[in-house]
Amino acid sequence: MATPGNTQFVVVAGKLFCVICLSIIVNRVGCMLFCKKYYFSLLFVLIADLCFAQTQKVETLSAQLRAAVTAGQKLNAILALCQEQQSLNRDTLYNLALAAKQMAADRPDKDQKGLAAMALSDAYMRWGWKDSALAAIEPALANVKGYSPAIYTKMLRNQAMLYAARNDIEKALGILFPALTGAESQKDTLNMAIITNSIGSIKMAGGKPEEALVWILRAAGLCNGSPSRKAALAAIYTNAGNAYMQKELLDSALYFIEKAIPLGRETENLFVLATALRINASALTEKKRFTEAESALKEMLGIRKKMNGNFLYVEDNLQLADFYANSGQLNKAIAYCKQLLHTGNMYDTAKAYNGSFTNDPKLQLEYWEALAGYYKQGNLMPEYQDALEKIVVLKDSFYVANSAKAIAEAETQYGVQKKENTILQQKYSLQRSNFLLYGSLAVLAMALLTAFFILRDYRRKQHIKMELAMADERAKATVAIKMAEEKERVRIAADLHDNIGAYATAIKADVEKMTVGSPAMNVPHLLNLQQHSQEIINSLRDTIWVLNKESITITGISDRIKNYINKLQASYEKVQFNITEAIASDKQVNSQAALNIFRIVQEAVHNAIKHSGAVLINIIIESAATTSIRIVDNGNGMDLDRQGGKGNGLVNMQARAAESGLQLAVTSALQKGTTVAIRLPTIN
Repeated sequence: MATPGNTQFVVVAGKLFCVICLSIIVNRVGCMLFCKKYYFSLLFVLIADLCFAQTQKVETLSAQLRAAVTAGQKLNAILALCQEQQSLNRDTLYNLALAAKQMAADRPDKDQKGLAAMALSDAYMRWGWKDSALAAIEPALANVKGYSPAIYTKMLRNQAMLYAARNDIEKALGILFPALTGAESQKDTLNMAIITNSIGSIKMAGGKPEEALVWILRAAGLCNGSPSRKAALAAIYTNAGNAYMQKELLDSALYFIEKAIPLGRETENLFVLATALRINASALTEKKRFTEAESALKEMLGIRKKMNGNFLYVEDNLQLADFYANSGQLNKAIAYCKQLLHTGNMYDTAKAYNGSFTNDPKLQLEYWEALAGYYKQGNLMPEYQDALEKIVVLKDSFYVANSAKAIAEAETQYGVQKKENTILQQKYSLQRSNFLLYGSLAVLAMALLTAFFILRDYRRKQHIKMELAMADERAKATVAIKMAEEKERVRIAADLHDNIGAYATAIKADVEKMTVGSPAMNVPHLLNLQQHSQEIINSLRDTIWVLNKESITITGISDRIKNYINKLQASYEKVQFNITEAIASDKQVNSQAALNIFRIVQEAVHNAIKHSGAVLINIIIESAATTSIRIVDNGNGMDLDRQGGKGNGLVNMQARAAESGLQLAVTSALQKGTTVAIRLPTIN
């Protein structure tokens, strides 16, 4: 936990004291209108002066605050600044949040109250005061009415991340999943990406990098291709790099971090930029690229000091210590960790200390675990033993507050650590008494280390091969989609050519005949024109009907058939048409299959009317476990064996059935009518 014991804090406190005193005077003086005018003027001069700009974006927003005239404009400018909290100095954020909360309390806008509560919660969290942060946001969430969906979703995410910071993972996810559902219902893809990335962060904090990557990469997909979402994408890529670091896939980690750092600079998000630099330094240190790692660390430390003074986050401190340990400065790493374990009462003015306090057992545990590793690395066995004892005590105090299971895990780990320590001490004694054994162990260790690096390199190459294979699959899928689109364009063109083209040619022929004939002779041609034009319209309607849908239900096909039969009935009064429906399961078929089914029905009905002399045509549509359509007529029938399956449109029907994977069966005999049966596959 950090103390605000720096010059900037003192200056800020003095300015706030002036504001408070001025407020008391305003409430006591009788000339309220006059006094309030000058009160608000001075208030915003002080607030604007508090905005120590860290980035160009913050400087621009600070200028807008200084230029604001009305109370509403000033509040909106402050809230806009607070939303850049990851790039603000924490003293500045705290005082802006206090001002925003006080101003929003007197205004009717619920969103402004919510943003002010969230700003104060963020400010408390920057100081490590998790309980205060929850106390700031939860009363604002108690009454849902009045918030816009986007603001309410942001507040829920703020609350969830606070519970995650308190290690209450179950409660945090219990808030985030409903919030994600709400964002999806609003089609708010930006909040969807932010929440999805937050779920990934929590999974990663729980030691589940594989699960985390599923969520993080999903979040990246929601942001790709949108320039306005670069800030969110910077945080997402940073998380992806961190997850790959947990999986010890350094090349993948560097790939994402090297994408995150430029985005962090471009969007001026100092927190994300510093975090990305920290992860970059960790990966570079692992690769023994110490010069580049040190450069990244120096830039990270400069950014953190801009934001927090001398306060560093736990991850930053551990990364700096790891750098010392891995770059040949083990003693410096040990000294740095011991310095960070300073505890005490930050409010005890009798013992002045201008640094950070680490009173939280969870934070102490992280530093002691790192310190134990450094002692072990330096073969400092007594100090290593003391560190293990301290870790056990801290784990006991930490896990008692959580569950008996956690205590059991701590005790188990303590037993493992004690055994490991005993083994190390035995090895140390054997090494002193038996030089040969020491050499053998060294050779074995080198062999294991070599095997480890070979295995890691193999895994890296396999990962790269897998990514290349996936890229190849995506390329093949793209080509397949293009081929399917081209095939569909060709099919539509052919369909229009076969149907509309034939009618258009007939119309052209009739028009040419009319130009040379008498009015009396033109009457049949006019009737033909009318009929052909109607057929063109009907064909276009059929095509559009299919193109407008991805899939069509059996009921939709049935309705289309009934409409077609109703139109035919008027022209063929001597033919009786019966349509029977038995649709127990209204399944769906793709649009291409639907059109081919309809065309086959048209062809079968046309053959029955034109060629068989039928006076009764039954159409039976059934859909249950299987789906079928039958066209049964009482016409003259035909000898299929003699015809060899050709003629009367059979070839066209068979071609359409084959195109859509339909099962077509035609049964007929002379003087016994004809049955055309279509059985089709369905998709649910």
